[in-house]
Amino acid sequence: MSSASYRPFAFLAATILWTWAFWLGLAVSGLEAWENPGRWLVYAGGIGPLVMGLWFQHHHSGARGLRDLWVRLIDPRRAPLWLWAAALLLIPALSLIAHGVLWLGGAPGPVFAMPADNWAALLGLAVFLFVFGPLPEEIGWRGYGLDALLTAVSPLAAAGLLGLVWAAWHLPLFAVPGYYDEFGGPPVLWLFLWSILMKSILMAWGYLASDRSLLMMVVFHFMINATGEVIVMPPDAEAVFQLLLTVTAMVSAVALWRVGRRHS
Repeated sequence: MSSASYRPFAFLAATILWTWAFWLGLAVSGLEAWENPGRWLVYAGGIGPLVMGLWFQHHHSGARGLRDLWVRLIDPRRAPLWLWAAALLLIPALSLIAHGVLWLGGAPGPVFAMPADNWAALLGLAVFLFVFGPLPEEIGWRGYGLDALLTAVSPLAAAGLLGLVWAAWHLPLFAVPGYYDEFGGPPVLWLFLWSILMKSILMAWGYLASDRSLLMMVVFHFMINATGEVIVMPPDAEAVFQLLLTVTAMVSAVALWRVGRRHS
């Protein structure tokens, strides 16, 4: 199969349409998110980035493109060790630093949502958070979507556009009955959307710095979700965390802007 042009905006639109069809349908139906058959609509919508990423990648470069996705998904050698350390530790570190800042002002220290000795529960949570989120999403968002956007706009613009769509992609979940009950209640909407945009900028920089490692993107995405489940973040700690995240993302934004300048 001959290579076709990347179609970034078609991919983004198709992914939104796929996912929203299931999640808006679930919201309108009134079915509970984590009871059958509602949970299957949650899962069906959640694989939208995966389905569309694979379809558009195959349309772009056939079996060769799918093999490229696979190699980037399983090869840990693409990223240097310091980037792996950042992928694993950055979000937990920012969360704990946020708690530390408040602790210096007299607030209590961090609270962990799960006991460290409950290995079965921790393992079950880890598997769930890995399979239903980072793995299917990153194959689409970064595996095809970011590559495609980089052919059309600058790295910083690509990160921003992808972040906006990635944030919007989640919106129907706020209307799905019971969805956020499993995660301690819904987050503050505007802060949640801003956080996704900042993470998209961070991840775009990490993606390029790691020679387009999908595995590292999956691991970083997993650490975002896992940290949110394990370290309890009251509103004041969350505010400090978001400030730290924004500062870190702005440093990445400058780096992306400089990459774009070098290649313009």
